[in-house]
Parts: sequence; C-alpha cells; structure tokens
Amino acid sequence: MKKLILLTLTALIATSCLPQDTQLPQSPLLPLLERKSGLIAYIGIDGNVYITDQSGKSPAPVTDDAALPETQTSAYRYYQFPTWSKDGNQLAYVGIEGTGASQSKADLSVYNVDEKTSAEIFSSETEFPFYLYWSPDNENVSLISASASRQSILLQNVPARGDEPVILDAGSPYYWSWAPDGKTMIVHTGSDASSTPEHLAFLQLDSGVIEDGLDTTPASFQAPAWSPNGEQILYTRVNDDGKQELVVADSTGEFQQAIAEFELNTAFAWSPDSELVAYIEGTENLNVGIVGKLHVIDLATSEDFFQADDVLAFFWSPNSRQLAYFKPLQVTDSSGGQLSALQLNMLDAVSGESKELFPFAPTNIFSNTLQYFDQYHQSATIWSPDSNNLLLPFVSPNGTPGIAVVAASGQLEPRLLAEGFIGFWSWK
Repeated sequence: MKKLILLTLTALIATSCLPQDTQLPQSPLLPLLERKSGLIAYIGIDGNVYITDQSGKSPAPVTDDAALPETQTSAYRYYQFPTWSKDGNQLAYVGIEGTGASQSKADLSVYNVDEKTSAEIFSSETEFPFYLYWSPDNENVSLISASASRQSILLQNVPARGDEPVILDAGSPYYWSWAPDGKTMIVHTGSDASSTPEHLAFLQLDSGVIEDGLDTTPASFQAPAWSPNGEQILYTRVNDDGKQELVVADSTGEFQQAIAEFELNTAFAWSPDSELVAYIEGTENLNVGIVGKLHVIDLATSEDFFQADDVLAFFWSPNSRQLAYFKPLQVTDSSGGQLSALQLNMLDAVSGESKELFPFAPTNIFSNTLQYFDQYHQSATIWSPDSNNLLLPFVSPNGTPGIAVVAASGQLEPRLLAEGFIGFWSWK
C-alpha cells in the first residue's frame, strides 16, 4: 500500500508547520467499512476517466482508449473536465486528440451511471471545450470553447440527450451562473482588452435566446453567483461614488444591498443554504485568479464574522457548516530550491473557529482550477455529499500525481485514493 500523502510531504515541505492536532493513521479497513457517500470521477495517470466510491477499490473505467504521447511528435488522445450532473446520475467529460503540439479534434460525452454507457453528444475539429457546467435541471451541458481562428469564446448549450448544440453567446473572457430552474443564466463577459465590451446580462433560454443587459458597470471580478435558493444574485458594480463594491441583487438583478467595498478585485461564493457569503478581497495584482483576505458574512445580520489573510480559493461544504480554504506556501526543498505548495485550512462556520489541516503540493490541473474557483464552485465539488471528506489532487516527491481523500475533521491522516491528475465528488 502506498504511503500516505502526509508522510510523503515530510520531505517536500520541510519548513511548513504540520497541524497541531494529533492525526491518527487510517486503518486499512476504514475505506471498506466507512459509510459511502456519492461517487468520485477522476482522470487517471493514463489519461482515462474513472469512477469509484471513496474506498478507491475497483475503480470502473469510463474510457479505455487514452494514448499519451511517447514523443513530441506522437499522436495522442486524453480526457479532461469530468463534471457531474446535479443529480449525480450523469458524468460529462471531454476527449482531446491530436499530434505533436496541435489539437485536431475535441468531443464531449455523457456517461450514464445507471446504464453504465457513454454517448458522444458533441464533436468538433475547430471548437475545443475547456470548461463544463451542467444546467441544474440535468438536461443540458453548458460549455465554453476556444478556436484558434477566433479571439472570442463561444458559450454553447449541448442537450444531454444528444440534440444539436445551441450557441448562446460569445465574448472574452466569459463567466456565468445558472438560475436553479435551468432556464436562465446571468453572464459576465468582455473586458477592456478584448473586442467585447464588459457587461452583465441575463440570458433567457425558454424559447430561443433572449439577452437582457443589466444597467450597471461591473467592477473587477470573474464569475457572478446565483444563490442556491434562486432568490438572489451576487455580482460587483462601480457605485455612484466610483467605488468598487460587492452587492446582492434580487433574481431580476435589482440592487438590494452592498456587502463590501474593495480596491483591487474580488471572488465570492454562496453557502449552499444561501445564508452565508464568503469572498476574497484581492491584495495582489495577478493576471488570473486572486490572492487576498477571506471574509465570511452572515447576510441576516451583515456580520463579517471571520477573516483570514493570503487566501487564494475556497469551497463550501454541502451542509454549509464548513469552509475549506487554501493558502499558498513557499517552501524550501532539501537542495535549497523554492517549491510551491498549498495549506488546506478548515473553518467551522458555526463556531467561527479555523484550523490548519495539511500542506500539499497540488497538481497543475488542480492549481488551474483554484485560479477560477469562483466559477468551478458552481459546477464541481471536492466535497463528499455528507460533508465528511474532501479530495486533494497532489504531487508526490517523486513527481507522481495522486488524489487523496482527506477527513474534514483533520483527525485522520489523508489516504491515497488513486494515482491521477484531478478528481471531483458527485453532488449526491
């Protein structure tokens, strides 16, 4: 049995502080005996898609035809972006193939968990999807795709049953949030550096596509967020005094209240019960993503009851009682070189207390995900449905990527689920 991630990180993160609480080694029987919660989809080190429960025993291959390139000019095929439908019954994923440095084809397939079958629902030699987001009614996979011949990004809706894709909009960059009814989106697209003017708008998808722009100037942020209960929306604006502020609006986009002002940029997400808002107030000017001060707000009282510095991403637990957040670490290896690593911390949103859990070196794919966590927070989760465990994609000291199961309590050492690049838990 492979060594636990906590042990492999001893050599990697020599100068970081391990959690003060005592962790007990996980019994080899625990993965088999513990109550299972949902399913996990991951990309293995062979480039294929797998599904397993949290034991990691007997993973089921969803694909088996990945071929990683043997040389810089070899043909290849691999898979990316495993994304669960909200009901946990379907898994969408993208296949990419090409030769050398060029991509020649992309396809999108949906795997039916009950039937154990996959169906291709999209294929293109010019459009390459790089983000998937299921509609809340489990009927459509929305995606954004890029083309080498076009500067803008396409937003498309692909019916899961295999009907023709529908182009909804274009712009660059592009972020969006589904309303819980699966019929409406709020989108944020455009920038000063692109050919698309920056704007916020609703896309109504009931009959055709109707765009209804919001009469507001967006402040610096990435993804808007519709509340899980469907009643409110988070976005940013420049107010009448020229200040940037994070605001709450009703489901029509009408302003209700300002949560906070900020100077540089921000990223945010609702708790699943729609009662709390967490946001990062940016303190560093980055090309993509955010690093800054984490705030957690109780909307009923407007109390800012928790803050933490130097946070780059977070994910709410399904029960809204915990917030997993990540802080960057710069550590020194045995040869004196600088390595990038992350510290996983856990906030108890009921008591307001926080504790350090584990340092780890993330896979490149997970690092990229965290840069866009405010968008991924709405389409994928690293949390188990019962809020007891998380997935952490990491790189071991020998360079092998793996996916660890981490107890949210911090009372058990992490354990290796599988060798792989990225993994997400099903919502249910």
